[in-house]
Amino acid sequence: MRLQQYINEDKDKEIKQRWNLYIKSNPMIKNGVDVLNKISSKGYDAYIVGGAVRDLIMGQPVKDVDIATNMPIDELEKTFKKVYDIGKSKDFGIVVVNQGGYQFEISQFRAESDYSDGRHPDKIQIVTDFRTDASRRDLTINAMAIDKDGNIVDHFDGKKAIFDKIIKTVGNPNDRFKEDKLRMMRACRFSSKYCFTIDPETKKAIKNNKEGINDIAMERVKDELIKMASNSGDKFANAILTLDEVGILDIILPELTKLKDFKETLKWHPEAYKEGNGSPFDHTMAALRRNKIADPIVNLAILFHDIGKGVTHRLRSDGIRHSYFQHDKKGAEIIKDIAKRLKLTNKERDAIMFSAINHMKLFKGGDMKPNKILKLVNDENWEVLKQVSYCDDSCRIGLFDKKTFDDTISNMEKIAKKWGDKLSKKKIKIIDGNRIMRLTGLKPGKDVGMLIKKVTDYIITHNIKNQKDIDDAIINIYKEQK
Repeated sequence: MRLQQYINEDKDKEIKQRWNLYIKSNPMIKNGVDVLNKISSKGYDAYIVGGAVRDLIMGQPVKDVDIATNMPIDELEKTFKKVYDIGKSKDFGIVVVNQGGYQFEISQFRAESDYSDGRHPDKIQIVTDFRTDASRRDLTINAMAIDKDGNIVDHFDGKKAIFDKIIKTVGNPNDRFKEDKLRMMRACRFSSKYCFTIDPETKKAIKNNKEGINDIAMERVKDELIKMASNSGDKFANAILTLDEVGILDIILPELTKLKDFKETLKWHPEAYKEGNGSPFDHTMAALRRNKIADPIVNLAILFHDIGKGVTHRLRSDGIRHSYFQHDKKGAEIIKDIAKRLKLTNKERDAIMFSAINHMKLFKGGDMKPNKILKLVNDENWEVLKQVSYCDDSCRIGLFDKKTFDDTISNMEKIAKKWGDKLSKKKIKIIDGNRIMRLTGLKPGKDVGMLIKKVTDYIITHNIKNQKDIDDAIINIYKEQK
């Protein structure tokens, strides 16, 4: 017991030193402390709360500073020159103040009850103590506060949870999840982000209450997925596996869990058998683990790159090989449905679909026609596709040759640059709409644009350089399409 006391004292000393360093080096935190000092000088309590305290203890950069206090709203308005009411937040005891060029959200200590919509409290009561306020928060690691002098207020053992690497709700987990059902996904996200274990009672409550996810607006589900996918691929894979373990994944992405019903051919996908039971789902997790880029679109593109395998499986006649013919095209159709359901933006949807449709083409990049290469490389989502293809290929244990992959990418980009430069010049000097209309007799319209595209592809593919051959191509292609 005495040894543990010494260890805790050392950790507290280290946290206090880090706090002092943060104040000196981070102007946002310094100005936040100035807010605390102003409130304290009037005889009220004030703390920086939530994620900032968690990040301080874990030695991570502090990105946001939120403040909680028992100073009444009218006193806040007298104390600070600029106080803003965002929407109807003032009705909930929340205002925003400007201090030193930074805006800080200040909430009054409050108690909440009766969450009839599974998100917002029906009743709010302003209270005078932080303990009551902290008791309504989601997880113990998010329920701490720190005062102006760097003293941590921790009523629910949040520090211990961090040191023990445990994700645990404040109080009864069933109550916390019924208050806001998205908290179940948040617990999974924090678990994967920090490589913490979810407390058994908390995990049990998630499993028991998982159907409540159906009551959440899909925009909020999407936001949580994006946050999960904003970490490395390894952490995102852990988040997906955690969602699967507690039964949430099958609710929000049944197309993904369906991949567990089939097998990959061992010869071509040994990683799927090392990762799990040899399914396309296991291959997808292995591919995610190869991604070191903390980019949500890249991670989501990897997650969905083989989603079409859930509807294209066929066992070959030898009873050993598994095939998924046209799973790329089928996958694009499924992604379109998922994007609509999750309210993805068109830009997000297009990047993920582009990767699904084209992720296998890079394996045979050297055999592709120049016009096809140019189209791929010039697409705005080329960088996403490269990373998806790299992870898809490199996860296959013993089968991936990095030099071959890098050479293929390099050659494709060289070809695209070469033909892109030529195309740029030819478009200006040779293939213009007026020339096509003069040679074919076409009138202005979409037919001219379609012919320009076809002739351009033909010129690139066949390396045509002189004007006569280009004119012949225009006439011949026009006749073919009539």
